[in-house]
Amino acid sequence: MNEEQRYAFDTWGYLVVEDAITPQQVAELRDVANEKGADLNSQHKKDGGFWSQAFVDLLDMPTISPLLDEIYGGAPPSGLPAFRIDHINVHTHGVFNKDLAGGTIHNFNQRRLNPDKPDELQPLYSERDTATGSFRNGLVAVAYELEDTVCNDGGFCCLPGSHKANYRIPAEWVDLSKGVHPMIRRIPARPGTAIIFTEALSHGTLPWIVPNRRTTLFYKYTALHEAYAGEANYFDRSDVDQWPGADARKRTILSPPPKAWVERKRSLAEQAA
Repeated sequence: MNEEQRYAFDTWGYLVVEDAITPQQVAELRDVANEKGADLNSQHKKDGGFWSQAFVDLLDMPTISPLLDEIYGGAPPSGLPAFRIDHINVHTHGVFNKDLAGGTIHNFNQRRLNPDKPDELQPLYSERDTATGSFRNGLVAVAYELEDTVCNDGGFCCLPGSHKANYRIPAEWVDLSKGVHPMIRRIPARPGTAIIFTEALSHGTLPWIVPNRRTTLFYKYTALHEAYAGEANYFDRSDVDQWPGADARKRTILSPPPKAWVERKRSLAEQAA
């Protein structure tokens, strides 16, 4: 990260990276996504695997991975990534936001608002280690916009800085189909733009008011030793065996969290229940 990006992510909870992917990548990803349709927890081998090479390539983009490394405390000396893919969501026209009328503002910094709850059960957080100066983050999303969201102010929105808030969002602001409060920031983006944000940031989807489709890909990451998705939705290093470029970096990104962490989380969840 440069100085401006570091300050923006720490202060606002998100970054906008223009031209994160090429027009050729945009075209392939958009065509395949619109053919396949919306899909939560997508690209798993048990469901047929990755849809195309372009979806595989997004795991480790040169324009994005160095930023993720810093978000997760810095790149290891090994040259392998500091992060793993947790899950992938494909959002196409209107499926997940009330037929384009607007979604809901959701999420907050769980560890800040629930300090007594075990960390393993609170994967949505963002903080800075004062001793080392490095970021520590839970679930972080990279949203690749494949359509123009500038034309109608649609697409991604958030409450900048809410990842540090000491209170939850007022209830009357939540449903964006009923209106967009002035404090909610619209983040316009051209096709090929990536919006990186901590899931501790309160965010949502704005009403979409033009006839062209909305297509957004969400690649969501965690630190190597954590997970947000359930065990049934972990990726595996072998998931890229048949694809070109299946190097050690991609295999690391696809690795599930350590078994000891998974067992500890399972035990804590059972105790909480």
